[in-house]
Amino acid sequence: MSRQSSRDTAAEVAVRRLLHAAGMRYRVNVPVPSMPRRVIDIVFTKAKIAVFIDGCFWHGCPEHATQPKTNAEWWRAKLDRNMARDVETTDHPDG
Repeated sequence: MSRQSSRDTAAEVAVRRLLHAAGMRYRVNVPVPSMPRRVIDIVFTKAKIAVFIDGCFWHGCPEHATQPKTNAEWWRAKLDRNMARDVETTDHPDG
């Protein structure tokens, strides 16, 4: 799992290229205010818009996510915590 990229993933870079080509300017990897260890992937500061690009595996995409067979119980708990953290971040009052 240490080889899994946590920033500048292929999806993030692809979206940023499209946004930049469209003339949009933004900041990347900005901390979520008053929420430690949480980062916004793309931020449009003037418009106050935060964009999170969540990967299917780590964030439990109902359509594309796969379930590990080895140590399945531990992984299920880990991925459930990720999804709960996503909801908490989305519901954050400063968001």
